[in-house]
Amino acid sequence: MSHFLKLDEKKIRKGKPIGLPYIGSKKKISKKIVEIIKQNFGTGLPVYDVFGGGGAITAELLLNGIPVHYNDLDSNITEMFMRVVSQDREWLKTLIVSRDDFFIIRDKKNETVDDRLKLLINSFGNTSRSYLYGEKWSDEKYNLATRIIKEHDVFGGYKRTETYKTATRLEQLERLQQLERLQQLEVTNHDYKAFSNVENAIFYLDPPYENTKNLYNFKFDHQSFYDWCVEMAKKNIVIVSSYVITDPRFEIAFEFKKAHGTLGRGQQTSKYERLYMIKNN
Repeated sequence: MSHFLKLDEKKIRKGKPIGLPYIGSKKKISKKIVEIIKQNFGTGLPVYDVFGGGGAITAELLLNGIPVHYNDLDSNITEMFMRVVSQDREWLKTLIVSRDDFFIIRDKKNETVDDRLKLLINSFGNTSRSYLYGEKWSDEKYNLATRIIKEHDVFGGYKRTETYKTATRLEQLERLQQLERLQQLEVTNHDYKAFSNVENAIFYLDPPYENTKNLYNFKFDHQSFYDWCVEMAKKNIVIVSSYVITDPRFEIAFEFKKAHGTLGRGQQTSKYERLYMIKNN
């Protein structure tokens, strides 16, 4: 099986990947994906991150100087991403909340963007439903995190002791802080078909994977999506992330052999992340 997209890993940007800690995020391989785009297709074409999610690919593209259009059908996630981009370090510190405050926020009828960010950052597995730590240790670890921020004014640069490792939220905040570096970008909340008239661009597509509709709680018509990809590939470069695509018109262009898919609550799948392209495109 030939994987025809090349990747020289020595050229990958140094530093940690960034983006919101969102279910299905490509943050762990975002630097590699963007470097693959650079090495194979250059930096001159705009990239449409149509299923943008937590913004990991969009953020990496911007950091590499590649023009990008950030889109996701869920306006909640794009609003959270742009909120982080527009704020400063002191505001980020307010995202850490106690266990009691977490459940008060979760049970509110009308959540603000800040509320949703607090639930995301402080939840186990970033599901926004259950608090990051069990009741027995929650106060101790919350107090530890706030003390480190107050006394050392850092998120992730604090000495990596066993004590620090209990304050895992700090590393998430450190990565969110890097989003401040991003320039203003175009953001939309459209269905993928809204981009049908685009030409001479690169489409990076990370749709719901086959056989995962129950996980995402909505139906996604994969066959219609694959038909659309084939049409779009006539005038664009189309790259699709997935574990597997059963449509015979697609082939594996690159496989991340060390990157397994991750579901909610950190549950790992046995499938590898892959990039697909249309055959003979």
